Amino acid sequence: MTRIYALTDSHQESRNLSQLLSGIYQLEKDKNDKFLILDAGDIFKGIYDKNLSVNAYLKIKELLPQAQIFLTLGNNDFGFKKDDFSYLKDTIKKFKNAGIHMICANILDSNTKEKPNWIDTHKIIELDNQKVLITGFCLNNSCAKKFGYDLISAEESYDNLIKTIDEDYDKIIVLNHHWYTYSKALKEFAPEIDLIIGGHEHSPITPDYENNIFYPLSFARTLFKMNFGETIENIEQIEINKFSLTAEFEEPIIEYEKATNLKTPIAKRVLNLTKKYSDACPLGTFISDAMKKAGQTDIAFHSTGFTMYPMRLEDSEFITKYDIDQVICAESTIEKIEITSAQLKEVFENTTIFRMHKDRGNQKFLQCSQNMSIQGKHLKNKEYKIVQISINGENLLDKNANPIDPNRTFTCTIDPYIGAGEQGFTVLKNLPKTKILQQGQEIPLNELFKNALIEAEKEFNGNHNYPTFGYIDL
Repeated sequence: MTRIYALTDSHQESRNLSQLLSGIYQLEKDKNDKFLILDAGDIFKGIYDKNLSVNAYLKIKELLPQAQIFLTLGNNDFGFKKDDFSYLKDTIKKFKNAGIHMICANILDSNTKEKPNWIDTHKIIELDNQKVLITGFCLNNSCAKKFGYDLISAEESYDNLIKTIDEDYDKIIVLNHHWYTYSKALKEFAPEIDLIIGGHEHSPITPDYENNIFYPLSFARTLFKMNFGETIENIEQIEINKFSLTAEFEEPIIEYEKATNLKTPIAKRVLNLTKKYSDACPLGTFISDAMKKAGQTDIAFHSTGFTMYPMRLEDSEFITKYDIDQVICAESTIEKIEITSAQLKEVFENTTIFRMHKDRGNQKFLQCSQNMSIQGKHLKNKEYKIVQISINGENLLDKNANPIDPNRTFTCTIDPYIGAGEQGFTVLKNLPKTKILQQGQEIPLNELFKNALIEAEKEFNGNHNYPTFGYIDL
């Protein structure tokens, strides 16, 4: 039996990642046989310096050379700028030189339709007298497209891959950075897959023992430990607090935290800003309200993808830089547009296009300022219809869901990601935009959020609950 440790979506939570790897080190340091460490992607986009996460993996390989380490690409690993993508490719090369494998089988060059030469599609290794094929897949995303790559479906890619492999193998392990429903569909397509480790889901996913599909908690909060042989046995999910940081992993973390004042208090925590990814939530509304105030506009909305973590009242008495970065590390600066009632309807039609598709996350969802209200209606065949948009209690649509005054204009503060037409918001792409300035400087979203939290402490009225904008499914 081969021991497997599986984790995912560490998102530069390098302290958490280092703590899990410390736990693996403690469990394996007195053994000499090969074992597997599997990571289902998204090691980047987060708080700590990228090098800390990369170096943590290099350190575990140095301490335990018998560790067979595999990672697949996550959608955030590509980054958002050319430098981010270059860093990813440099990391893959650095890992490869150290004997660590980063794999992804469904990525193609957009022009040539060929597999890129900077990442392997799979690897076959021998473990406990068995040859194990290990491959990985990543969900399609706009960041990959930005750098000239497409990510085809896992089923198509898997089928193509299996047809091209001449070498014999006994078992198949897949690292799938996609929603659970897509992992289950892949297993139904290819029932011969022995084990799927999933990523991308930030909500807890119940282990699927029937199909051997396991999703560790995101932000490296848990790992799955199991024995892999003719069957999969002794499966347990271990929480991070069961492990302690060893000196080899802890020293660079403490040094970074001190140098950046990451854990220094900034404000007292007075609001309970809980988060929902595809629904109105206090956290999203709070940020949009801060955007509206800064832009001095009629309304504001932003992509739900800018927030990664809730800011719960129960977590601690004070808010630190770490807490803020955990919620939103984006340095994108806010901008102002003018938008008509008719264009607003287009915006929210795009926002809700996947609302009836419970098998996928609605990455197009927008969080809005609390003076907005949207009503939508469930139709047949998983279709959805916007029936009302209200601003300050005034309805913009008539009884037939058409704009009462299509050319009526509102000022609106938005983030530049959706402003550029990403996530299908093409209606916003060509609208004239003005950067919002404070004291002559553009306003990054993370700074806006920090300043809003400081103001919230000063203006606190005793009510810990922050309201959400109105969203009603009819």
